[in-house]
Amino acid sequence: MLLALGVLALVAAGLVIAWLLTQRDQKKQTTTVVVTTSGAGTNRARTVLPPKVSVPRLVGLKEPQALVRLGQVGLRPKEVFRPTKQAKGVVVAQKPQEATELTRGGKVTLVIDSGAPKVAVPDLTGSSFFEAQKKLDALGLQSTKTAVTSAEPAGSIVDQSPKAGSKLAKGALVTLSVAKAPAQTTQTTTEQTTTEQTTTQQTTTQQTTTSGSATTTAPSRTTTAPATPPPPQNATMPDVSGQKEAGAVTALGKAGILASLVFVPSSEPLGTVVQQAKPAGTTMPYHAHVQLNLSRGQNDNPPTTVPNAIGQSLQQAVSTVNGAHLRLIFLKLPVTSRTQAGKIVQQSPLGGGQAPQNAQIVVYLGAFKG
Repeated sequence: MLLALGVLALVAAGLVIAWLLTQRDQKKQTTTVVVTTSGAGTNRARTVLPPKVSVPRLVGLKEPQALVRLGQVGLRPKEVFRPTKQAKGVVVAQKPQEATELTRGGKVTLVIDSGAPKVAVPDLTGSSFFEAQKKLDALGLQSTKTAVTSAEPAGSIVDQSPKAGSKLAKGALVTLSVAKAPAQTTQTTTEQTTTEQTTTQQTTTQQTTTSGSATTTAPSRTTTAPATPPPPQNATMPDVSGQKEAGAVTALGKAGILASLVFVPSSEPLGTVVQQAKPAGTTMPYHAHVQLNLSRGQNDNPPTTVPNAIGQSLQQAVSTVNGAHLRLIFLKLPVTSRTQAGKIVQQSPLGGGQAPQNAQIVVYLGAFKG
């Protein structure tokens, strides 16, 4: 009996041990399930970002702003540059349109204004002002004229600024130098003066007898204003290489030459003349244009668009030029129309051109001489 009870006790102990082992395996399996559940949660966190995004509105933004905006929503740009009537560097169209659903990382085409189209200035020398004006109007360019003394036929174009072949945006101004008729002067000889004096004396002493009384006729005197000396027909180019812009432009003005300014890269200080188009001593028509290449400065100052000051008063021109971060030099230029007196009739560089910030541009103020 004791032996049988011992065997039963051993069997019962084995069953208990087996049950405990089974429960331990089940706990391990439960732990594994918890880990799997945590992994599923991680998978859900990775899918928070949607596969598609809405295209933002980009029309009207500057190019850099549009690129940043696309990057923020996870889209890529494709840029196309075209000349339009809008401001330069602004997005004028986009594809797809705003609010369109697009796969993240997709491309959006941006049409960006590249500035007004430019046209080549034709050669107008030798033609009449009327013919030249018609050609410029057809190209979308404006024109103005200044009268100069020249041996060429009166009314013909003897010079132009900018020169033929230059590229200008539509609406830019071309200045035409038109030959004017030579001034008519009357020379009084000594013989003519003597004759006039004799005639005056005879008129003074002339007496008419009427009803027995003597009547003296008062002399008639005519005063002739002295003729204004005509301007010279030619001008001589001075040496202005290496000079500062203001001094060089003034020297050209005193010599009867108009300056056409172009800014070029150079290690010289801003505004220094690094080259002149005509060598010193060159003879040319009076009030002809000569190009001066000026240094952009040692730091290659950033460019700015030159405003158009033609037609403005000097005070207005100063405000206009200063507003574009530029400075102004002015010289007086004789004009034959009273409407141009006190107004800017020419400038260089022309409106719409480029000049480095803080540079000086030259304007010519009309001075009427009847």
